[in-house]
Amino acid sequence: MSGKTIHTDEWLAEKIRGGDENAFRSFYVKHGANLYHFAFDYLKSEYEAEEIVQNVFIRLWEKREEIDVEKSLKSYLFRIAVNMIFNQMKHQVVRKKYESYVSFLDQPLSDSPEKKVQYAEIMASLDNLLAILPEQQRKIFMMSRHDGFSNQEIAEKLEISIRTVENQIYRASKFIKENLKEDYIILVLILAGVYIQ
Repeated sequence: MSGKTIHTDEWLAEKIRGGDENAFRSFYVKHGANLYHFAFDYLKSEYEAEEIVQNVFIRLWEKREEIDVEKSLKSYLFRIAVNMIFNQMKHQVVRKKYESYVSFLDQPLSDSPEKKVQYAEIMASLDNLLAILPEQQRKIFMMSRHDGFSNQEIAEKLEISIRTVENQIYRASKFIKENLKEDYIILVLILAGVYIQ
């Protein structure tokens, strides 16, 4: 008979909640492999699946005091994983779109007249959206994204708090992103000086 003790998830949850590192390691050994395969099925990348597993267990340990011992710790673990996997898949989509845009940007200007048209359309859309923004929000956004001022510099010039600057940039960016949709990535490149019309 083996001397190894098999603990239930309920027992491990109670111990982990109390900061027991041995219990945490036991829970990792018990469910780490299944979690890896679960993540790999979605992401199709060994590196990203391993990263998900690592980050999920780090999050579990950081949030251990919030563990509800009356509920399944395994289910809680996989809920964290699902959220992380979903976010990672969104990043993959964005990365693929970015790569396609970069490929598009590499085309010689003389061979891509549609690029000039697209640039004009995006900038016209941006002008229309900026006109809708509150005056201060529009000014802060342009100082940040167009003129290249730091949040600290904007706060000092307008005599407002950095928190206000951050909040206004966030609100303006969110509004523009929601309205430009896929073209928002090109706008980011334009404002960064990467996209040449």
